[in-house]
Amino acid sequence: MKALVYHGPRDLRYVEVETPKPKKGEVLVKVMAVSICGSDLSGFKGGNPMRVAPLIMGHEFSGVIAALGEGVTGMSPGDRVGVVTNLYCGKCQDCKDGLQNVCDYRYIIGTTMKAGGYNGAMAEYVVAPAEKIMPLPANVSFNGCALIEPLSISLRATKHADKLSGGVAGKTVAVFGAGPIGLMGIMCMKAFGARKIIAVDILQKRLDMALASGATDAVNSKGEVVREIRGLTGGLGVDIVFDAAGVAATVNAGIEIARNGGTILLVGMAQATMEIEYKHAVIKELKLLCSYMYTSEMREGLDLIAGGKMDVEKMITSVLPMSEGPRIFEELASGKSEEIKVILTNA
Repeated sequence: MKALVYHGPRDLRYVEVETPKPKKGEVLVKVMAVSICGSDLSGFKGGNPMRVAPLIMGHEFSGVIAALGEGVTGMSPGDRVGVVTNLYCGKCQDCKDGLQNVCDYRYIIGTTMKAGGYNGAMAEYVVAPAEKIMPLPANVSFNGCALIEPLSISLRATKHADKLSGGVAGKTVAVFGAGPIGLMGIMCMKAFGARKIIAVDILQKRLDMALASGATDAVNSKGEVVREIRGLTGGLGVDIVFDAAGVAATVNAGIEIARNGGTILLVGMAQATMEIEYKHAVIKELKLLCSYMYTSEMREGLDLIAGGKMDVEKMITSVLPMSEGPRIFEELASGKSEEIKVILTNA
């Protein structure tokens, strides 16, 4: 089969590799759509320890069952499917406590974890455990399904906010970073009943998409973000900050514009370390909460899309053949691209 193989920083090759064979309890999936995640891009640039060469990346995908391993029942070749890509152990204390998202013994399809590497879906075929297969309803497209994994991240963060802030409904929310996670955060906050959602980004194209995704207001970060948001909230500030950027500037702006006693969701991870206005956060008695990956939210996200409650496909800006992978990764890595979400296909 053909696959995009990561060989090291800025070295991605579309080459012939051996087609994997499903073992007992596994399923071979013919990949129909796989989206490029920001973590794939940071891996391509050499800045992500969860991408160790050689590796086939790709953890946001959909496809059709091509073959079944021994003992697999309840599904057939030709079935349209999505895949839950977090392969947690289910036995450690974290898993028993419902924190399968931080299991130290997990594999994640298309990444390199402590447990080891697992080739992903930037290829014609990928293998997955049968228990991770999600049948696709007829009204969910392959491209839409490829966005369920990032949706699950935003959904989990929104659920955290809903619990910690006494309910999202009726609240004012600021979302920093209108990339895929931020846009889906806007959709989730809207679905949970937020009254006002303020999107903040530096690119006007992304702010326009944020408004189309449910934001009530858009603030360009080239301007005076704190002053503008204060004006939009009558000087009070926002109840909830959803930080999908993960840089010091956005975290500290969030601390500044959050109302006293407000909630800050830390979701983005662009910087590994940063200095924050810690004392200011303490004095305002803010609630800082980190949210990472998902547990049950991939299946919940599929239900939201199938139920017509979210249109995630609107953020797809390009659909390209898998063979274009090396070129589009270079373009995205240049920092000059205005792409929001790119889908690769084997069509």
